[in-house]
Amino acid sequence: MSDPLFPGAVGASIAPDWPANEPAKTPLPGSPRAIALPEASPQTQFPQQQPLWQRRITELPPELLAIIFDHLEFDDIRQVNATCLAFREVVKEYNYIQELSYFARLPRCFREQFQQHVFGQKKSRCFHPFATPASRNNRGISFRDRIIKNLPQMSAILCLETLERMERCPAYRLVPQRKVTLPLSEARCQELHPDPVYDVCFSPSGRHLLFYGRCLNGSRILARDDQGQWAEEHLNWSDNSGSRVITRASFSACTNHLLTRSAEGNINTWLPAHRCWNDASMVTLPDQTVEFSLSGKYMVTYGRYNHVITWRMGENNKWLKMKIRGLPTGVFADDVRFSPSEQHLMLRWSAPQGEGGQMAMLSLDGPDAWSVQPLNLLSKGIVAFSHFSQVADQLLMGISELPVKCGRVSIYSPEPSGKWEETIIFPYLYPLRFSPAGKYVFSECSTSGRHALLWRRPEKLSDWSLDHCRFPQLDEASRARLDSAIMLKHDSRVDTVLFNPSDSHLLVCCRPDTVHIWGKNQAGEWSIQTTTRECAPTTTPCFSLSGIHALTCNSSMVGILGRNGQQHWSLKGVIKQDGILQAYFNPLSEYEVVVLSQTKNGDVTNISLQVWEIRDAGTPD
Repeated sequence: MSDPLFPGAVGASIAPDWPANEPAKTPLPGSPRAIALPEASPQTQFPQQQPLWQRRITELPPELLAIIFDHLEFDDIRQVNATCLAFREVVKEYNYIQELSYFARLPRCFREQFQQHVFGQKKSRCFHPFATPASRNNRGISFRDRIIKNLPQMSAILCLETLERMERCPAYRLVPQRKVTLPLSEARCQELHPDPVYDVCFSPSGRHLLFYGRCLNGSRILARDDQGQWAEEHLNWSDNSGSRVITRASFSACTNHLLTRSAEGNINTWLPAHRCWNDASMVTLPDQTVEFSLSGKYMVTYGRYNHVITWRMGENNKWLKMKIRGLPTGVFADDVRFSPSEQHLMLRWSAPQGEGGQMAMLSLDGPDAWSVQPLNLLSKGIVAFSHFSQVADQLLMGISELPVKCGRVSIYSPEPSGKWEETIIFPYLYPLRFSPAGKYVFSECSTSGRHALLWRRPEKLSDWSLDHCRFPQLDEASRARLDSAIMLKHDSRVDTVLFNPSDSHLLVCCRPDTVHIWGKNQAGEWSIQTTTRECAPTTTPCFSLSGIHALTCNSSMVGILGRNGQQHWSLKGVIKQDGILQAYFNPLSEYEVVVLSQTKNGDVTNISLQVWEIRDAGTPD
């Protein structure tokens, strides 16, 4: 079947008022394009002289409807169902509903990152252990496969069939793949430093990983080819040294760059080449801590004896200094953090004469500068904790006030004027965190220690404000806020509370060896879906980026908990070995698990990285 529109590219603009790249939203009721399809056959012929953009939705060819339908965005199941009512003939003919419903249930962060790197996923899809086999000689290709699969969203859906197959699989078999080992420096382990002892850094595409740490003698970078095989690549240091200790690293989310800081204080920008990475630029800043923004556009350097310096990535991959307007003199930051949009930067430092911690918010002020907006902290307040939301430029802050042992918890958010306004949500200090998708504020602590507490965030912060509360109304307001919590009750003390990326499930670790997974039922109420004691974690567990798997690990075992449908989880796979330190999912290649472990060889301690591949336990090698 030929292209019904024109001989140009499939993704080109269809009409002047239809954008080529931005997904169209679901038409509003009453709009000419929102009229439901009649019972008449979609093959009804209409006058050819009528321009496409003047026709109603009922008058468009089904092939065009298919293209429009694929460009729509779906945030939840309700939007999928509503859209499918308007496009029901397309849905029926090309069987979209099941695939789109599954796609819509995945977290937004996963969908967006997966679509950005779907080309690489397509190239290696045939080697995915859960991929469907290709048709013989590539014959008998359907209209959807020939036309629709070339559209961005449909490509992601076709590749994510592998994830849906993993969810339906009852049990996994773990197969060891690539392994690298580095010796541990006992001397550097004794030093107090904020940089990680050992860590793994994944590229946004999941096709590269860096094994590094301030206590490792060297570093290793691995790359996965289109056949799914991992191999080591070399870092070509500008001074031709064979290897260096890397203390901080980040793959750029926007460009294919690797940013590192070495133990010597060199900040290097790496570009990929043929089976290696070349050193494109270097800045030497000894005895400083480095924080990279997620996109790789900005960097902050600071230290106990070094003033804060902000940088931006300029042309030729070189770092350029930026101005900071309004920052008090003599500030030596203890902590810095970028907001999700990278438009703001939080600074935290110790005040002189032991007056407690102080903070300021830096906001971008043109391409080459940041300007300071002080936060409304009490002069004798001590910042107990501060966390940015992962999805919005909002800062959750706990403040302890002296000399009285009280305080408050507030959310700071930027106003159109540029000022950061405070909204008090707790009139006393209470340990709280944002959930990943920003739908909840939660705490691992309760009076008994056996419950997890959740508060559903309102759409407007003003609806949650306790700014007006003063004594004696303070105690009453505190009690009312605590009573409004969703309480998840357990029989033993809670150690860890972890949301999945879409805030739809919770993993709770209780002493001594119990893991609970909570989810919502059809009524929207939280209930325990799975309880297991098969793999009690001794390190922090983690969810996969898609949210359908969770990892728990202790010194002798890694457990892979997988979702079976919407209401049940089970232990699907296990890795058993001695000396396990930590385990990670490869973010976009969920069939791969990376495990760090420790072994002794005489007086030498070695840290090993092992890549494991998840396969269906019911299939042979």
